[in-house]
Amino acid sequence: MPAVLSAARPPFSWTSLEGRTIVREIIEARLPQWQNGPKATQVGCWSYTLEKIPTILVASTGWGKTSAFYGPLSVQQNLRQYPRPNVPQPPEKLVALVVTPLIELGNAHVSPYSLPSLLKLTQYSSCASGTRSL
Repeated sequence: MPAVLSAARPPFSWTSLEGRTIVREIIEARLPQWQNGPKATQVGCWSYTLEKIPTILVASTGWGKTSAFYGPLSVQQNLRQYPRPNVPQPPEKLVALVVTPLIELGNAHVSPYSLPSLLKLTQYSSCASGTRSL
């Protein structure tokens, strides 16, 4: 009996060329006003986030750090509306936890984008002297 070879499709990965291409296509379709499109490093950052790989981003002013968390949210919102074959369906509720050193910076991240289902939580804290007991 001859051997039967099966070309099983490898599991989908956001960090693969196919995954990064899908990320770029979705972002460019959702943000046509982005003239030069996303940088390869931004697509890479989004791909790692979507693949659930812990990521720490250190970038200079003007790099597009805000896009680092809006990119994956935008991709997943698009996939909720327009599922693609062989691409995992995102969870029903999307969450991004963003820590900023300034309250106003956090507020600025939320208001101009107003992505659906984006909940803004702001915690105000103060410290009267140099120490605080918990």
